Amino acid sequence: MSFFMCTIFSQSLPDTWSQSYCTYESAVSYIPGDYAFGFSINNFTLYTYDPDSFSYDTRRFDLFGRVGVFKNGEFEIKYSSPTCGVVSLKYQFWKSPIDAAFKFGFGYMKGTRRGFVTDYVFDFYPTFILTKKITEKIRLFYAPKIIYSIHLRDRQEHSERPPRYIFQYGHGLGLVIGDKFSILPESNWLFSDNMGIKYTVNQFGLGVIFKFSSLN
Repeated sequence: MSFFMCTIFSQSLPDTWSQSYCTYESAVSYIPGDYAFGFSINNFTLYTYDPDSFSYDTRRFDLFGRVGVFKNGEFEIKYSSPTCGVVSLKYQFWKSPIDAAFKFGFGYMKGTRRGFVTDYVFDFYPTFILTKKITEKIRLFYAPKIIYSIHLRDRQEHSERPPRYIFQYGHGLGLVIGDKFSILPESNWLFSDNMGIKYTVNQFGLGVIFKFSSLN
């Protein structure tokens, strides 16, 4: 999301940077000592509502790891290709019949648009996650989310552009299929109206997670 307004205002699509904002998890936190590794592939589509709108369609790849750090608390670190890193902490505050958790993430991304300035982007991700068990091996999750991005330009390059502050909101819907080995299909919708320019992002992804228990 963070590259969107750079794209819109420069009238040139970035060809080397963006990231995934899919959730890829239920609200249930790992117990302390449990951990997991996973990866995902995402289809990332941006389009505007302007009569002269354009669309941007690309693929992204994520690697991530999670570990239970205290009761109902879980830490995650994620690399999103090609230039983004995210750390986050999730806390599960409600259990059964619907599980609920709050997750807060912080991300850093650097991207250079060809012929333009370099952006240093700081992202903040508050997210709620609600999960309902469908069967013993299938859970449905819904994740309302906000993304607040701060774009700082490279002051060593010639540009009069001030920093940008971008607010986006949306939600994700997906499934967790499995337990120690899980497959997670997910679709996300994000919306923004920045300086009069409205746009929507749809991101569909497929994640795979391998979980390891400290009790084994």
